[in-house]
Amino acid sequence: MRLLVGPPASGKTTRLLELAQTYLAARKRVWWVCLPAQKAYVYRRATQQGAVLGLEVLSSQQLYYRLLAASHGLKPILPGPGRVALAGEALQNSENPENPIPKPGEARLFARAIAEAKRNGVKPEEIPIQRKEIPAQGEREEAERLREVYQRYEKLKNDWGRWDYDDFRQGALELLVQGPVRLEPDLVVVDGFRELGVQELRLLQALSRHVPVWVGLPEAPPGLAPDEVLPPRLIPTQVYRAQNPVSEARWVLRAIKRDLAQGLAALDVAVVAPESRIPALLTLADEYGLPLVDHRPRTAADTPEGRLLLELLELPDYPTPTRLMAVPDLAPLGRAALERGLVGLEATTRLAAELGMQDLWAAWLSRLKAPGEAGSLFEGRELDVGTHPSLAWAEELLDSLPEVRHSPRRASLLERAYEAHRIALGPDFRHWWAALLAETYEAQRPPGGVAVLTPNLASGQRWKKLYLTYAVEGAYSTGEQEDYFIPEELRVGLEQALQAAGLPKRFLGRDRLLLQELKTRADEVIITYPEASQEGPLEPEPMLVGGAPPYLPKLPPASRLELAQQGGYRAPLGRASLGAPRVEDLRRYRECGFQFWAWQFIREGSWEWWQQWAHELREAEKLVPARLEALARQFPQTEGWMRHHYALLSELSLGFRLNGAGLEARLDGVLRKGGEVHIYRFVAPETPAEKADQQVRERWSERWAAGYLLSTFPKRVQRVYLWAWPVLGDPLLVYGKPIERLWGALENLLAKAQETYAQYKTGVVEPNPGFRCRSCGVRDVCREAQYS
Repeated sequence: MRLLVGPPASGKTTRLLELAQTYLAARKRVWWVCLPAQKAYVYRRATQQGAVLGLEVLSSQQLYYRLLAASHGLKPILPGPGRVALAGEALQNSENPENPIPKPGEARLFARAIAEAKRNGVKPEEIPIQRKEIPAQGEREEAERLREVYQRYEKLKNDWGRWDYDDFRQGALELLVQGPVRLEPDLVVVDGFRELGVQELRLLQALSRHVPVWVGLPEAPPGLAPDEVLPPRLIPTQVYRAQNPVSEARWVLRAIKRDLAQGLAALDVAVVAPESRIPALLTLADEYGLPLVDHRPRTAADTPEGRLLLELLELPDYPTPTRLMAVPDLAPLGRAALERGLVGLEATTRLAAELGMQDLWAAWLSRLKAPGEAGSLFEGRELDVGTHPSLAWAEELLDSLPEVRHSPRRASLLERAYEAHRIALGPDFRHWWAALLAETYEAQRPPGGVAVLTPNLASGQRWKKLYLTYAVEGAYSTGEQEDYFIPEELRVGLEQALQAAGLPKRFLGRDRLLLQELKTRADEVIITYPEASQEGPLEPEPMLVGGAPPYLPKLPPASRLELAQQGGYRAPLGRASLGAPRVEDLRRYRECGFQFWAWQFIREGSWEWWQQWAHELREAEKLVPARLEALARQFPQTEGWMRHHYALLSELSLGFRLNGAGLEARLDGVLRKGGEVHIYRFVAPETPAEKADQQVRERWSERWAAGYLLSTFPKRVQRVYLWAWPVLGDPLLVYGKPIERLWGALENLLAKAQETYAQYKTGVVEPNPGFRCRSCGVRDVCREAQYS
């Protein structure tokens, strides 16, 4: 095995391509082994000077398949979700039968630990165990559990007659070690990896006995001497800082649009960002008209069919508006839940009853419950001999969905159900089926465009220009951490692991190699980072950013929203006839005149039941026995409460209109006792005292009425009581005491109301952007360049 070593961007790929071209020119075959994300890049590099014949780019897994296929040693594959399911089945059979069904997360933890052991050639009995001097009664080391589950996993897998990914590697290694093997290629090149594992190195060393093998790595593995060493190459980088992540993302997109306008091909530009930042870039790309392409791998849960199935599987446990609207029959219920902000089974059931959809909701709930769950529609149904109820229910559910029934993904979704039913029944079957969907990765071939990549996807590829964004401390990391099962002190170095069985150490300082590689992924690298986000100040990554770089330079506008005022969109604002206002209308107008005006043309969502009750009560003006009986029939949940408080409710002047100073305040209830005036405001049931107090203080009507009465009738009104009255509860005194004089805040409110009224009469409608925009039903109709 020939080892070519050089730091990132030192020319390893170029040197290996030159070597491969000499073989191809002699009509020989070359296998080029790299990461799956690098295939298209290698083909582009290899064909820059024209077509080539005899080059085949493979992933490591494909290399193993090809080696075994030559000796007819292949077996059916156990894919990623199957490994998790098999680990779950192994846990179920090796643990206490009183709690036999493991959680998908626990099975995933064991599956990854087993994969790491097999990746390093460690058998179950070779798992290191750290014994405690005095173990507690019944206590077992987690490593012991791993050893048992690993052994059970291997037995179950052999019973299935399948191989997982690591078995193919082991099988190929054993084949090469046994003796002469007839191989197709004349040269094998391995490139684009930051490091190679124990079993990969063993296999390549064995392969090199049969065919020339060249391996390119940034650093030589311990115990191996390089055959060639390439010197480092200086890559020009520019570093800029932004005030916040939004300005950083917009600047990067403007810069990319400038690059494309200047003739740079889309395939020659790339953006690298932490995975959590990629959705924001892709969302803004539409505004800038950029062909950004998401290269992240997708799972079945990310496809339309898988996403729909996932929503239905999780709907019986925790209904949300999104999950409800995934079912056409339940879409009205989902929209109502969205308008009211309701989630959860109990709240959705109450809402369905209120909307008269309780029968439809109950029917769908029973339909979406798997056999073995209480209330499942499938219970008691006669099935064909040998048909498992869970699988029959799963097939019926898939066939009931038009989007899935004829989809090519139906077989894969059903296979996940077969794997889940081996472990669990009832609600656990649904949970396992949903979890395995997230483990099923979809094959994809991203279209041409500006690639948006995570750090790992950018590995082994280079472009003419790269934007490395959000370069803050901790954003780019390999995530080295101690293993849950095997502590670091029981692990060995890579050189020792190559010579004898053992799990290699995890803490090897891999972040350094990652950051060095990211700085050299293009002929020109531009690094940006924000100084702060909504969470607080951010520190730049020291290995990527040195000193205090300049702020982002100004670039010309690149989207319609960034154009000057003459060319950008501006809402046609002006004067409007707003009608006679109430005091509360003035408050809303002062907060945002545009929102107040626009709400006149938008159908408001349906009221909650207590708001409808309060409206009917205000319209009654007085609560007489006949009216109480009518309200009790319409709102039976309030009957006992109304009878309990009937003495007070019957004395109130309901829906009272207080007119003065050209204004009108509409009050829920008013009661006068000599020189005292009591003003009541109904609030939602079960509203905490502090929140109810705050809701009344934030309104204008009740406080304006108190100020107006005290200032206009000082001899007739000595004190005013403001009450917040939760429906089905007891009245709560606002401020904790009566208002006996016109203090400063009330004087300011009276003056503010008159000032706002004067502006209101002019009909001026202007937006007032702020945090209220997040819940505004008008959406972004009023958005302008200066507000965006």
